[in-house]
Amino acid sequence: MTHLDAIVVGGGIGGLHAALTLAKAGHAPLLLESRGTCGGLVFGAPIGGVWVDLGAESFAKRSVATAELCREVGLDVVDPSGQSWLWSHRSGGFATRIPHGVLGIPTDLDDPIVVDLLSSEGLARARDDLTMGPETGADAPDLASLVVARLGEEVLTRLVDPIAGGVHSAHPSELSVDVVSPGLRAALVREGSLVRAAAALRAAAPPGAVVSSASGGLFTLPRAMVERIGGLGGTVATRRVVTSVERDGDTWRVTHHEAGRAPNPADPPVPVGEPQVDTTGRLVVALDGRAALDLLRPLSDLAIGDWELPRGADLAQVCIVLDAPELDAGPRGSGLLVTPDSEGAERRVGCKAITHYSIKWPGVVAGTGKHVLRVSYGRAGVPTPEPTLAGALADARVLLGIDLAEEQVVGHGVIHFPNSLPPQTPAHRVRVDELTTHLANTPGLAITGAWFAGTGLAAVVAHASRVAGELAAP
Repeated sequence: MTHLDAIVVGGGIGGLHAALTLAKAGHAPLLLESRGTCGGLVFGAPIGGVWVDLGAESFAKRSVATAELCREVGLDVVDPSGQSWLWSHRSGGFATRIPHGVLGIPTDLDDPIVVDLLSSEGLARARDDLTMGPETGADAPDLASLVVARLGEEVLTRLVDPIAGGVHSAHPSELSVDVVSPGLRAALVREGSLVRAAAALRAAAPPGAVVSSASGGLFTLPRAMVERIGGLGGTVATRRVVTSVERDGDTWRVTHHEAGRAPNPADPPVPVGEPQVDTTGRLVVALDGRAALDLLRPLSDLAIGDWELPRGADLAQVCIVLDAPELDAGPRGSGLLVTPDSEGAERRVGCKAITHYSIKWPGVVAGTGKHVLRVSYGRAGVPTPEPTLAGALADARVLLGIDLAEEQVVGHGVIHFPNSLPPQTPAHRVRVDELTTHLANTPGLAITGAWFAGTGLAAVVAHASRVAGELAAP
């Protein structure tokens, strides 16, 4: 048994940043990660000879913390190239640029794109927002209720659902307003209109695109963080499964094993071999929410009980690398989001989005002469069919308007994300607040990660920095 300065359980970006924060404060943390690499949903791999992001590829600029983290570990920060588009199934299917806004909430109802996307009745209903005063919808806990109360059902269906739902992989009725768009409700009260509130948030945000990435691909971030943690005296141990944490006064006992392969390759690694026990006065649990709750449930002080997370969506992606010079012009910019509701129209594509990765992040593939398309499938509450290369190419042909042939494909991969990104529902946030209160009376323990901090790197990095900083203090 070894007593350590600090232990971090989980090597996603939240766990890595917690370990980095502890290391910078002079501690020597041990980070335990069950898989062979760190980064969680930030990861990449070579497809057709080109290293590309296969998980998260960008972070929101509303917080400067993630950009500062990239620069701290030696990575340049870049904005995406090319505009984003929206595909609607109405009128036989058409593409239009995504209007300026916040999660699909427009900042200008006279924007020609908004006018084209809405019917005359829908646009008239949306204009009510400008004159109804700030009270209506101000107490709406979820994004859908807020949008419908202020702007009407059509704005929700044709703008907010495909954009916010595409970003968070959940229907807006399951998204807490205060988590997915911090400050929006306060701006509504201040501005007296949801449209003007969205405009105020965009005006206050950093100029340019709403997202950024690391110049060589976001998958380079966890690698650089691991190296930095080691340089500061910390240790990152992969293929270690933590099976229990126990409290003994102000000390935490952490039991971990070597990680073995589960019978189902899609399942998490399983413990094998003899256990190792380490103790610490500073413990950070930065696991996936389901694993975190299972690990912490035996600690009666936290009153976790039978808490189960909301079900996430079963997502999948087909990443395709092509020799296709006809894609050089980027016919749909950085890609398209697809409206989920066809409103009675025939659906011509089965995917929910396509990212023209080589147009969006040209620096990642510079010099290869290749194009990369990421075709995404899966929505919350709807069964996800097994995606195929043929189906993804068919969807790409319709969305991009280019006749791509299978002979042009130099490599592809199908990636699954089962039960991914549990929605940040208002009820879930209440439970998080309750657990946060219990943690205040539990010395030496912190919890972080997307399920606890909120979806997206902007939320996770800021939260991990704060809770680990509090734990690092004398």
